[in-house]
Amino acid sequence: MKWITAMLAAAAGLGGLNALLGNRQLLVEEGTMYSRKLPEAFEGKKILLLADLHRKKFGKEYCFLLDSVKAASPDFIILAGDLYSRDEKELGGKVRLMKALNDIAPTYYAAGNHELDDPELQQALFHKLKSLGVHTLKNEMAVVCSGGERINIYGLQLPLKYFINKDGSYCHLPVPDGDIISRYLGRPDDSFCNLLIAHNPLFFEAYEQWGADFVFSGHVHGGVVRLPLIGGLFSPERRLFPKYTKGLYKLGNAVMAVTSGLGKVRVNNPSQIMVLTLTGKKQPAKHPKGKAWEIK
Repeated sequence: MKWITAMLAAAAGLGGLNALLGNRQLLVEEGTMYSRKLPEAFEGKKILLLADLHRKKFGKEYCFLLDSVKAASPDFIILAGDLYSRDEKELGGKVRLMKALNDIAPTYYAAGNHELDDPELQQALFHKLKSLGVHTLKNEMAVVCSGGERINIYGLQLPLKYFINKDGSYCHLPVPDGDIISRYLGRPDDSFCNLLIAHNPLFFEAYEQWGADFVFSGHVHGGVVRLPLIGGLFSPERRLFPKYTKGLYKLGNAVMAVTSGLGKVRVNNPSQIMVLTLTGKKQPAKHPKGKAWEIK
């Protein structure tokens, strides 16, 4: 029995060390997203995807995070929700971060479920960010033009009832379909390439039904704990083995990028920045060496 106890203690110690080291890591991982509808003027454009910062700092004034973003030289930056945690009330540092990101590249931001807990605070934040030139999209669309061509970027904000029940439970949460997404965003014009920022990737089927060509999500934190060969273990809804946790997924004509995010405690699951190159040229799927993409 003593040796079993010793082995369990050693395993617990290694797990704790892994969590400590993993929570100090920040990985930049690359991928390619294809749509036949992408205009030629946007061929090769790079989108840098962030999500779920919560309380994580990455150095004074987020200096390490900003250095990594600058080094990636993105054409656009997308922040797919949970810029802060629901119990944070002082957001001056987050405003300065978003301004710094927008100084690097045009930045597009849609809320996650944590922002929804205090609508007045979110409204004040969005107003301030808009005044600084950050594209804050609350069930809105932004038109992005280049070389006489355009793409559309939508930011979806579903009500809190899709994330948690009023009593704090997660049982029997509603699941939207394409028609429900249309209630909030309207119908997309499918003559254009439509990008959707949608915090929760678990509704990918609804986004594809709605007409998204590219989807950018976070929320699941990579499954919090990642197991070899299996992937993410938990979702924020307290479900085991969520379907979409980290990487690139394809459904119909839609491709979704899910980042494991930046903040919160994680095991075998470093904080992540995704750099995604857009293309309209069909090519065989590639798994970058050393990268843990889950191509579905």
